[in-house]
Amino acid sequence: MAIIFIGKEFKYRNFLQNYIFSKYQSDKVYFFDNVDFGIEKIILKYKEVLIISNEKLYSTISKIVATLNSDTLELKDGYLIPTKTILYEKNSFLVQFNENLINVIKVTDFIPNILLDREVYTIHIFNYDLNTADMFIKSIFDSFKVEYTIYENEGGWCEVKFDKYNENLLKQLKGFIPHLIFKNNIFEYLKEKLEQRNEKITFAESCTGGLIASYLTKIAGSSNVFDGSIVSYANRIKSEWLGVDDRVLERFGAVSEETVQQMLLGILEISSSDYAIAVSGIAGPTGGSETKPVGTVYIGVGDKKGKFMVERLQLSGSREEIQYQTVMNAIRLFIKFFNFL
Repeated sequence: MAIIFIGKEFKYRNFLQNYIFSKYQSDKVYFFDNVDFGIEKIILKYKEVLIISNEKLYSTISKIVATLNSDTLELKDGYLIPTKTILYEKNSFLVQFNENLINVIKVTDFIPNILLDREVYTIHIFNYDLNTADMFIKSIFDSFKVEYTIYENEGGWCEVKFDKYNENLLKQLKGFIPHLIFKNNIFEYLKEKLEQRNEKITFAESCTGGLIASYLTKIAGSSNVFDGSIVSYANRIKSEWLGVDDRVLERFGAVSEETVQQMLLGILEISSSDYAIAVSGIAGPTGGSETKPVGTVYIGVGDKKGKFMVERLQLSGSREEIQYQTVMNAIRLFIKFFNFL
């Protein structure tokens, strides 16, 4: 965890420092007199980041956090905060960036609540767009007096975040949306679903460089559903290890529907898994062309019975953002195509 103080006065506010350090033990403490580029590097480096800002710089820090998360600011209950905020109170908001949690608080004459300690629950909704999903759930959350945040995540499905667990609320939600997923980590859900079916999955990754496998293997017990995968970064590996036809690579290129389809077939044959996901794309910042600009990604899902689908996406953002969007879109396509709801 990292703690960042932004505002020159915080160097001398010993009570504030002692209060923060009494709650959080961290040797990663940073002081900035003003907004600095180094703040972004710190945010991206740590799993949990607490940012203490003065009133003057609070809006600028909010914009930085939103921009890092490919987000914008909106007015909620009189507070200007990122759209993808998962929890907020007066002068304090919590956002999730990939797997990282960032809590920004504005300290004036008092210290607002720190939200990093609060348990956050997540509902995933795949079958409705954002406005429709919000229309279904709003009256239920309001009737239970539970505040929530809903947004479309990087994979294209809706996530609902809230911090007050209520079993009756969940029952009512499932009555309106039968196939909602109540699980904080979508990879944990995928692992549990495959276990129930006694099935396995594998991956053939190019532009994501093993990131999909990394996310799955962070889940305890993933070995029950995952034996391994292939990072086929070079065309030679696609050809020699996955059996992608050299003529396909030459005619259509590594980033193409035809190549991803053959990557799927190859990894299914090698692994003997029940399912596979394959991805190939241009994560940037270079390597794009007029017909295939940076952010062009092909995602394929398939099974050992020969059922498959390949989808083309045009993503945007930094290299890391494009890679993460590719991972999440791959999970979205897999869950929807094979009806894992």
